[in-house]
Amino acid sequence: MRIRRAEQTDVSELYDMLTDMHSQTVLPVSPMKKDKVMNMIILAITRGVVYVATEKNKILGSIGGMWFYVFPKHRKSNIAIKLVKTFINYGKEVKLKIKLGSVYSGDLRRKDNFFNRLGFVKAGSLYLET
Repeated sequence: MRIRRAEQTDVSELYDMLTDMHSQTVLPVSPMKKDKVMNMIILAITRGVVYVATEKNKILGSIGGMWFYVFPKHRKSNIAIKLVKTFINYGKEVKLKIKLGSVYSGDLRRKDNFFNRLGFVKAGSLYLET
């Protein structure tokens, strides 16, 4: 497994990954608009804030300033930890504190523990009308 900065050639695969991420939400969310998401991905890559975890040239997960996702079948690996630590190091390079959000509403305790172990503290909550 390798972590690298995303390139323009990754846009389609990142879009597919974000489509999968969107489908994994526990509560209903607004539908994705392909052109907006594609533009967001391209902009984030251009700004240099997207990292991907790859194996055999296939994206397994990504962190992009506006998203953080690892495909479910790779979640028992250390990909998530490596992506977040890479992003933290990027923040140090550009002298920015990292703020990460999550809208996953499944195992909240596990998610909170994950971010706490990496040095983050909870700073608010997200509430959705049901």
